[in-house]
Parts: sequence; C-alpha cells; structure tokens
Amino acid sequence: MEVKKIITRDGEVTDELYRDVEKSYKGILVQYKESYYLDYAVDENSGKVDKTKKERFYTKDQVDRNIRSKKNAYMVAMGSVSPEEIKQFRGRYHIPASILSIVLGFSKNTISIIETEGISNLTTGRFIKVCMNNINIIHDYINICNAIDDSKKEELHNRIRGIA
Repeated sequence: MEVKKIITRDGEVTDELYRDVEKSYKGILVQYKESYYLDYAVDENSGKVDKTKKERFYTKDQVDRNIRSKKNAYMVAMGSVSPEEIKQFRGRYHIPASILSIVLGFSKNTISIIETEGISNLTTGRFIKVCMNNINIIHDYINICNAIDDSKKEELHNRIRGIA
C-alpha cells in the first residue's frame, strides 16, 4: 500500500500514520483503523506553536475516511459483510465486481463502490453476507439473472463449483 504524504503547517512533508482505535458508536464498541499525521502542538489559547511536542492532527480527507471506517466497523458488528470479505469472495471465485453486482440485482458498480467506500446500508450489507455465506443462493441468483447470457451463467456456476 502506498503511504500517503501530508504537508505540515511548516510546509514539511510527512507520512500519514495509522492506529487501531476502539470507540463506541451507536452504543456498540467498534474497532477500526484511524489515519492521522503528527505536527507540532499548538496552544489553543495563544495560538503559539510548541516545536518541542508533536500531536495527532487530521486533514479533512482523513476525518472523512475515519468516519467511514468507524461506520463500516459498526455495520460489520451489526452483521454486514465487510469490503474485505467481498474482495476475498470475488478473488476466490474470480468474479468481477460488475458481474457480482448484476447477479445480485444491484447497479453495475455497486460492489466496486462498497469495496472502496464501504457499506452504506445495513440491509444491503446483510443481504450480500447471506448470499456469500450460502453458495446455493448465489447459484439461484445467477439462474434468474436476465442481464447475462447463458454461457456466462454456466461459466460463473463452474467457477463457484471449482470446475473452471
């Protein structure tokens, strides 16, 4: 994974850092990875910079990603599939995200969006998890999918059965 770079208030380039966090979200204790960077401490009252001490700071992008990470951890704690589980499932059976989206009845890019941005809806996350945990459901959805032709359906069935 490429390390993101952050520019400090002095114009210095520093690496984005990560830490494991455990917080309560909607009454549920969740664990997730938080991104931040270190910069010199600032006295809140005077605005004076203390160059002897560094503290955690967050860019707007990091705050947004941290909020999504916490929300994803909550969704997983509530029974949703994680983006990593979807990636592993697709990798195991060599199914493109666009095809899995179509088979499950979503728009073409839904699975790709979930993998990059996380689950946005608990019902969707639970549905995907149930389908992935029961291969027979996936086979049923492949059979009733009108958006792919019969040869593609057979190819998908074979991949899932481990024949391809």
